[in-house]
Amino acid sequence: DRLGRKPFIVAALLVYAASMAIFSVARSVPLLYLARLVQGIGSALLWASAYTAATDLVAPQERGRATGRVDGASAQGAFYGTFLGFAILACLPGHLSWQLLFAVYALLAASGAWLAWRRVPETRPYGTAPARRPAGSLGRLFRLMAIVFVTGLSSAMLTPLLLIFLQDKFQAEISTLALAFIPAALIQSYLPSRAGQLSDRLGRAPLMALGLAGSGLVSLFLPRLPGVAWLIVLWALQAAGLVLAAPAQEALVADLTGSQVRGTGYGLYTFASSLGAAAGPLLGGWLYDVAGRAVPFYANGAVLLASALAVLSLLGARRSSAGLSTP
Repeated sequence: DRLGRKPFIVAALLVYAASMAIFSVARSVPLLYLARLVQGIGSALLWASAYTAATDLVAPQERGRATGRVDGASAQGAFYGTFLGFAILACLPGHLSWQLLFAVYALLAASGAWLAWRRVPETRPYGTAPARRPAGSLGRLFRLMAIVFVTGLSSAMLTPLLLIFLQDKFQAEISTLALAFIPAALIQSYLPSRAGQLSDRLGRAPLMALGLAGSGLVSLFLPRLPGVAWLIVLWALQAAGLVLAAPAQEALVADLTGSQVRGTGYGLYTFASSLGAAAGPLLGGWLYDVAGRAVPFYANGAVLLASALAVLSLLGARRSSAGLSTP
């Protein structure tokens, strides 16, 4: 908000390049931790500035589509980057393949920084009066942050557990199970911008509630999967639910903050979501070991369904796309 959006996007990609370079030379666990720490700094720099710049560049009624395009581009990069990674690992032996893999990722991140410096415009509004925020927006913003934290924590409970659970249940190879996630990855790559458009038309709260409720219902069925084929269908539906909710809640941050403090709003949003994502796996692993294999899935389903109701009651009093702040 003070220095502009573009410097932080460029700096984030340079930090990512440094992280990948450390990964490429790492030969010990402390260096791996250092690489991840540096990567976390890059993530902290990137996401608040990327969402802020994207919503700066569009009219208020197009913010859902803009944040969805950011999410979709990231998911597409992860999807194709995975195939690039496996191709390199399959073609070269052992340690050499890992070194080359992270060196390639470091070069790609550095190229991204150069492209951002040359092509991304500075979007921070200069010399303008602060945009008027809708009445009661600050309270709604903090209620949104609470919902983002709780749902992020709940969904993250399943992240480290799903493959372990499926191996325990079906005794299948990791490679077979990994293929089952491809449809969900495609949904995460290509649906977000369309989901964001729907939130622009129908309002933020209805799309958030629908997505969270759908994902919660799927989570309740996951422990009773009869076979891997059902995993493909249900995990794709789970991904679709979360993709419906995410652009709406990201755009709502911009709706509830003026242009002069939009970066601060997205900083709070990424703080809440990342804190939930950090705590969720610890809680999920503990529940899996102590309470039972199915408990994290049932708990996630219950939390997401309750959060869908909370969205409608706490954020849906009036249509979220009405009374938006000006860009």
